[in-house]
Amino acid sequence: MQLMRVTRSNLIPLKLQNCMESGRKSAFLISIPTVSIVFLIDCRKTPNEEECVENQMHNVKLIAQASEDEIPPTMQQIMLKEILQPAMSRAIVLRCMSEKTLKQVRCELEKEKFRDLKECKKFGKEESK
Repeated sequence: MQLMRVTRSNLIPLKLQNCMESGRKSAFLISIPTVSIVFLIDCRKTPNEEECVENQMHNVKLIAQASEDEIPPTMQQIMLKEILQPAMSRAIVLRCMSEKTLKQVRCELEKEKFRDLKECKKFGKEESK
């Protein structure tokens, strides 16, 4: 068995090798939480506040643009007056975050007519019986 004498020249490659191995381990360890976060964000089932605010504004627009066949004018005015009040608007957003699914909110945002919003109820949360 031959012992190698440690000198400065043969120590550098060992340091580089350790550094490279350490770098690969670090990259792997960093990739695990990154992939997990992306997966969890994509798999969430409830809308966040920003999505619910956007949904609220979209629904206001649909009510305002609704024809007389969809909503009688007097009812339309009452609905708009109510949902545009800050306290009511905030309550609607909070209820959206707790009671609607992300799929339902996305469905509602795609609709162009007030009457079509009913189609999105099928994506809502099931009521506990």
